[in-house]
Amino acid sequence: MSTSVVPTTSSGLFYAYAKNINDDFSWRYVITFASRDVADTWYRLVTDSVKSGVQIFAAVKRVSPQFYTHNPLFGIIAETLNQPNVALSLRGQMFFTLIVNKDVGLFQSVIPVLNYRDRVNGGSFYIRSTALPDVYWYYDTLREIVVASRERLTRFTITIADKSQTPSSIIIGSDDVYITTASGVNVGVDNSQDHLGKSANRFPFKFSSFSSDFQIDFDDTNGTAACLGPIAQNPDNGGSWEIV
Repeated sequence: MSTSVVPTTSSGLFYAYAKNINDDFSWRYVITFASRDVADTWYRLVTDSVKSGVQIFAAVKRVSPQFYTHNPLFGIIAETLNQPNVALSLRGQMFFTLIVNKDVGLFQSVIPVLNYRDRVNGGSFYIRSTALPDVYWYYDTLREIVVASRERLTRFTITIADKSQTPSSIIIGSDDVYITTASGVNVGVDNSQDHLGKSANRFPFKFSSFSSDFQIDFDDTNGTAACLGPIAQNPDNGGSWEIV
C-alpha cells in the first residue's frame, strides 16, 4: 500500500515515542508527524505491509496513539521510511529522532501529551464540532435524521468498508467507512437536501469527510439548543468534526 497525500481530519504537529522491547536504553525514538492523520496513515502502511509479507516490521506495535514498541533485532522502526513497499511515501511528512542514552548526560525532552481517542475500526464514538466543541451529532429517532445538538448526543459506530481490515485496524482519511448508530441504524444521505439520516443500506463515506464535508443546516429549524439543525453533506464546504 502506498500514498503520497494524506487526507486530513486533524491538523497540527503530532508526536509519539517508540521503545525497544529488548531493553530500556537503546533504539528509543521520538517520532514527529506533520499531523495525527500522518501518524495513523504511517501505522496503517506498516501493518498493511506486514499483512502483504514484509515481516521485518511485524514487531512494530501501537500501545497507544503516542507510544509504539519495536524490535530492532528484526527491523529498526525508523527504516520504515526507507522501504518503498512500506512508508517511503511519507518521508516528507514525518521523521525519527534517536533518543541518546541518558547515562552519557543527554536527556530527551518530554513530548506534549494529547488525549485523543484511538480511531479503531468498528469503534464507538461521539462526533462533535471542532469550532463549537459543545455541539454534537444526535440521531433524532422521531425524524430519523442526524442533527446538531448542544443538549443531546448519540454514539456512532464507524466501520471500514474494506473487509480485509481487522477490528484492530486504525481508520485513516482515505478509508471508505460506514456510520451506524449504536442501535444499528445505518446513516446515509437519502433526500434532496443532502441531510444525513436513516438509510436502508450501508452508505459509504470517506473518513476524511469529517474534516470538511458535513455542515449544520441552521435555517431548517428554530435553532434550539436541543436541535440547531440537521447535519447535511456539503463536500469541501462543510465544517470540521472531531471523533471523540
